[in-house]
Amino acid sequence: MEATTIKVYSKTKHALDDVRQEQETYDQVISRLVAQTKKKNLVKELIEAYKSKAEEDIKTAQEWDAVSDVE
Repeated sequence: MEATTIKVYSKTKHALDDVRQEQETYDQVISRLVAQTKKKNLVKELIEAYKSKAEEDIKTAQEWDAVSDVE
């Protein structure tokens, strides 16, 4: 895999140092943080999707209840 150089402020490097695990390269730190962020975003999206589906299910159940009460 091809390597590249990126510029970061010293403050950013120190922040990376703070979250860096023993023997972890900066590439590994950044990759881990990106993966964690993607996972967190996916979890948020799944929660929203389940909430939306639950709301639809409640509406459907209410409609069925309304029809069932007529008979």
